[in-house]
Amino acid sequence: MKKATNKLMSFLAAFAMVLSVLVAPFTSANAADDETTDAPQTKATETESVTIHKILLTKEALDNHDKDKKYDGKEVDIKDFFDNDAKEIDGVYFKLQKLNDGVKEADIDVNNNAQWTDVSGKDGFTGSQDKDGNVVSKDDKETERVPGLKINTKGLKGTYRIVEDLTKSTYKGDKGELLANSKAVPTLLTLPITNDKGVVKEAHVYPKNTQEKPEIDKNFAADNDLKEEKAGETGSKAGANYDNYQKEKATVTADLGKSVPYEVKTKIKKDSHYKKLVWNDNMTKGLTYQKDLKVNGAGLTADDYFVTETDGGFTLVLKESGLTKVENAAKEKDVEIKLVYSAKINGKAVVDKPELNDIALDYANKKGHDSEPKEFTPGQKEITMKKSWDVTGDQTVTEADKGVTAYFTLQKKNDQGKWEDVETVEKTEKDNFEVKFSNLDENGTYRIVESVKGYEAEYMEYNKETGEIEIKDHKDTDNPEKLNPTEPKVQLGGRKFVKTNNEEKGSDKLERLVGAEFYVKNAQDQYLVAAKKDAKAVTDAKAALDDAVKAYNDLSAEDQKGDKGTEAKNLINDKQKKYNDAFVANATEYTWGAKDDANVVVLTSDAEGRFEIKGLEYKEGYKLEEKTAPKGYAKLQSDEEFEVKDGSYVSTADELQYNKDNADKGYGLQIKNKNVTIPQTGGIGSLIFVVAGLALMAVAFVAMKRRNSYEA
Repeated sequence: MKKATNKLMSFLAAFAMVLSVLVAPFTSANAADDETTDAPQTKATETESVTIHKILLTKEALDNHDKDKKYDGKEVDIKDFFDNDAKEIDGVYFKLQKLNDGVKEADIDVNNNAQWTDVSGKDGFTGSQDKDGNVVSKDDKETERVPGLKINTKGLKGTYRIVEDLTKSTYKGDKGELLANSKAVPTLLTLPITNDKGVVKEAHVYPKNTQEKPEIDKNFAADNDLKEEKAGETGSKAGANYDNYQKEKATVTADLGKSVPYEVKTKIKKDSHYKKLVWNDNMTKGLTYQKDLKVNGAGLTADDYFVTETDGGFTLVLKESGLTKVENAAKEKDVEIKLVYSAKINGKAVVDKPELNDIALDYANKKGHDSEPKEFTPGQKEITMKKSWDVTGDQTVTEADKGVTAYFTLQKKNDQGKWEDVETVEKTEKDNFEVKFSNLDENGTYRIVESVKGYEAEYMEYNKETGEIEIKDHKDTDNPEKLNPTEPKVQLGGRKFVKTNNEEKGSDKLERLVGAEFYVKNAQDQYLVAAKKDAKAVTDAKAALDDAVKAYNDLSAEDQKGDKGTEAKNLINDKQKKYNDAFVANATEYTWGAKDDANVVVLTSDAEGRFEIKGLEYKEGYKLEEKTAPKGYAKLQSDEEFEVKDGSYVSTADELQYNKDNADKGYGLQIKNKNVTIPQTGGIGSLIFVVAGLALMAVAFVAMKRRNSYEA
């Protein structure tokens, strides 16, 4: 029994030894796995350090590098991640900066220095530290320096950026080469840094030399003669200035038809080489582009670009030759391209609402799909434009896409070979759709021009058999967002009036008077004159209004109070509206001249005594001179002064309600007239009048008697 037990124990011992041999590799593997797993990273609660590695790439490697290639914030093999020729360099100065308080997330601009502040003690040169992150003295030849710049980020949370300053960098190549003059794009950091495993305890970043985006700004031309209403942050005389890119521009005020000069400056940085430079300008409906664009800079001529123009703006596209000129000029220094043009305030401008002129620069390192609109002869009275979106884009309809506004303008070439707008259609939908244009000249020459921000328009050929033409829009998500400076604003004003008898507001005896006519004058006693594109339409509408007023005045007092009077007043109101509409649609420009000018403006009060003037510059000293008084009332012997300012068109409840029955149209300045009937006042006044009359008669009688005696 004892012997059997010994044998069993020996067997178990042997089995245990064999088992230990078999299991050992697996336990070792598990232990190794435990050692290589980044346990601190998954358990870390903050990023304790960020090491910056400056990478030098050849131009080819930089162009070919996948900018969307992902890494998890940990250290990488430089040659595997970038290129076999990539290398890490020392002597490049970096500093850590924190985002200023109060900057909204949507407004963060990694290139806007004003948004960032240096973090004290978080700067230095790559290759200047030992393995523990301590700075090694220049005189220390013994201590080993490690690549990169390690920055202690313990206790730091929030949004930061890493900035390279080439003016402080000491790097010099084997043959004396220096880093490119254009600074590298700053690196944006959110601390702590995380990846799919959690917080990265010791992070690594790899900035490299890249091209910086262009700079652009737009404003009123510096030498303008516009009246400033609101200075904004720049004032109205600043001109285009890159520092004002996102600052609030000024608001000016001007009369209808005033020419407003603009300038746009674009800086292309040294050593830039773009394959696409496109400026797209869109104006709100109250501005008419004057098609007078001038382009200067980099030796550009008209052969180096094409311009597509409508009344609502333009698209300027540099051709291959223009891009080459810009690139060659940028080899020496920064290049500035300046655009100068103007717009006029038209009759569609809304009183007290700023009119905007928005420009955006589309730039990229690869060619776009921008093309010139195709000319065509329709061969029929009606054509169909087909629209398709996102031909090469992501095909995803975002919330921003749903709100995109596209303008499609049908143009016809006139006898002078210039394009004139025929009709503009506005669309705010992202889905594919069709637009029909009718009443075309079958043998005329037409084109359709699209204007939409964020897309490239590719124009297809017109199909004469089907009467269809297609425009394809491309959205390239790989290229940077367009640069869009803030816009200067233009605003005009107006004033409303109510013609009444000589009663005060609120009186039961207050009557609104029809048929009064007024001239408008400025402080220099000049009269308002309106140039019109269709003078006959305005003249005919005014004549119809005058006839309606005359018909009412010809009624007896009894008829004016009855159904005939009501019918006549309704006709006056209808003709007044048609006259106002014709005036707005055809008035192109205000000037100040003489009363006898054929186009002098005359305002007429309607059946509720209402009349108004729109399109005036904000200013004091305007006057109303009465041309014709209402029937039965005395003409005013002096002018009525008024002021036009922001809000004066709608006015306040201190004045008379514009509409008789409601305040839907705001309020107007009351203009009173006195009845021509001599009032029967009685009392001592009448007695004095009678006595004076008798005295005059007595004097006349005595004089007559003396005359007769002399003759005798």
